[in-house]
Formats: sequence, structure tokens, C-alpha cells
Amino acid sequence: AVIFPAAHEVPAEGNPAVRNAVNVDDETAVLVLSLQTGQQRLVTDQGLFFPQPLEEIVEVRKLVRVEPHEVAIVRDNKGAFTFHAGNGTGDESGAAFHIPPFSELVTMMWSSGTSKEDVKANVVRNAKQVAYKVPVQKIDLRPQYAFFEYKVRTSDNVELVLEGTIFWAVKDVPRMIERTGDPKGDVWYHARSALIQAVSKVDLLEFMASFNTIARAAAADEAFYEERGVKLYSLEVTRYECADGKTASVLQEIIQETTNRINRMQKQRSDNEVEHEELTAKIEREKQRSALIEAQAANEKLQKSVEGESEGTRLAQNTLAFLRQLNVSVPDAQERLSLLRFFSEQATLTKQTEHLSTGTASLFLTPQDVNLKIQGAHRPGAAYV
Repeated sequence: AVIFPAAHEVPAEGNPAVRNAVNVDDETAVLVLSLQTGQQRLVTDQGLFFPQPLEEIVEVRKLVRVEPHEVAIVRDNKGAFTFHAGNGTGDESGAAFHIPPFSELVTMMWSSGTSKEDVKANVVRNAKQVAYKVPVQKIDLRPQYAFFEYKVRTSDNVELVLEGTIFWAVKDVPRMIERTGDPKGDVWYHARSALIQAVSKVDLLEFMASFNTIARAAAADEAFYEERGVKLYSLEVTRYECADGKTASVLQEIIQETTNRINRMQKQRSDNEVEHEELTAKIEREKQRSALIEAQAANEKLQKSVEGESEGTRLAQNTLAFLRQLNVSVPDAQERLSLLRFFSEQATLTKQTEHLSTGTASLFLTPQDVNLKIQGAHRPGAAYV
């Protein structure tokens, strides 16, 4: 359309005489200022928006989307905060809202090892110092890592450079915004202070032996993190070295010697295990041998017992037969027993004589055994021997 100013009318200064209407849709709203009352209103009715007389478009605002793991903070002109949680709907769809009039989206400046430009370009430097401040408008509630490099000193005055990671997360956004404007910086610097104090209580050798335990003890101050609405999950030391070159050389020698000692101990442990297995096998073999000897002795004893019973039975039967044969010819029982004893002694002597004649044994007899007398011729004047 073509418009001609009427009498006493001029185009508004500082603004183009002709402007396009704003297309209000699901993603777009218009913040309008009334020049008559000074009030602002947010227009969200969909369609083309034309300002009325004495109205001015202050800003065209886009829809603010909040992911399920995020929280956005809006502050009004009275300083009150409104928290928009992405999971406030009870599902995983997130949330979306338009910033009301006289309100703004709170922008926090958090410490970071990555610059603002790198953050916009999605570049992760993994820097170990929080050397930058980056704007944060949506609080990420997911656990996140921060890298660190701290200089600490042990109780024996050895300066060390520690590298590692901090695993932490925001748990309570209202408490966090109340207590701190830089939760990541608070976590980073407090972890450094706690680790410096913990390392200063031990010497170098104790630190080398239990640095993970020392790091866990340094992360045990839950009250500091809880009052700031954050949680520290872990403080892990991934690498350490001496700040001084000479000390680092000595430390490398200590580490090398420790490694050699561990290798020697492992070798000795292996040798001991081999020797233990050999001794165990020998002991088991001797036990089996003892069992074999005991079994053989028991079998031999049983065999001799059976042979003895057989021999005794045979002698008993022979004796009984001998006595029965003499019942008629020798009526006297005492005489029969005397004859039995005589024949038994003769059989024993015969057996002994047979053994002596067939074996290699030597028989020594005294004169009394054979009733032998030796007498020599006596010469006058000679002494008896």
C-alpha cells in the first residue's frame, strides 16, 4: 500500500518508515512495549502481528528448548528465579517455553579448560587448567569430567605434578544458584586444596604406594559439595612426576628398583611354588609307599598266621594219632607223653642238623656240650696250665 502522511504527520525517527509484520508461530513470539503505559506483553497468538498505535516491538523471541537432562533458569525484574527442568513433564520429551516479559535467561560464567570459541566450535582441548570463563545458560545435570594438573609437595619436601580427572555432577540447581556462580571452578579448586593437604601428610614412598587411597581420602569432604548442590563422584590420579629433574631421575631409579624387586619376588614365588609342588608329590609318594609297606606287612602277617594255624593243626593231628597208636602197647599216659617228647626233640635236632649241613652257619660247641675232657701228659717239674 502507498501511504501519504497527513497534515502534521512525520515518519517515526530512528526506525524505518516501513517494516515487515512478524510471523508468530510455534517457535516465535513477539515482545511488545506500550509507549502509553510502559508495560510489556508477550504476543504468542499465531499469525502476522501488526503493532497497534503507540506500540513498539522490543524483541522477537525464539522458543527456548530444554533437554531432559538440562535445567534453564529465568530471572524476572524482581530478582525471582524460575527453574525450567527438561524432565519436569515426567517423561523424556524435554520442555520448551518463551521467556516472559520483564524476564531474562540467566547466563552463568563457569570455569573451563576450553575457551568460549572452542565451545562454540565443539572443540574439546582437555586442558588441565581452568584458564577460561565460558557462558552457561542451560545447566547439564549429567555427570561430567574435568581434567586437572596440580602441583603438590610431600612431607619430605618433594614437589610433584599430579594429573588426573574429576568426576562430578550438579544435583540441586536451586541450591547451586544460591551458593555459587561457578560450580565447576569451586569443585576444581577445592579438589586441588584437598589433594594438596592430603599429599602433604605423607612422604614420597608412602604416596607412591597408596596414591589412589590418598586421592579417595581427599574427595571425602561431602559437606562442601553438598551445600553447593553438586556431588563429587571420584577424584582419580592418572599420572604423577617430580617437578625437579634430578628428583625425577632418582624417582625413576626407585621405580626401576621397585620393579626389579617385584620381578625377583615373583620369580622367587614361582620357584617356591614349584618346590612346594615337588615336596607335595614326594610326600604323597612316601605316603603311598608307607601304605604299601603296611599292606604288605599285614598280608605277610596274615599269611604267617594261616601257615602257623595249618602247622599247629597238623602237629595236633600227628600228636593225637601218635597217642592213639600207643593206647594198647603203652597203657600209661605219662610214658606215652615222654615218648612223644623224645621223638619231637629228635625231629628238632634232625632239622637243626640239616640246616647246619646245608647252610653257611658255623657251629661252636663247648666241652660241656659234648661232655669232652682233655688231659695232656704231665712232666715232672712242669706247671699245670
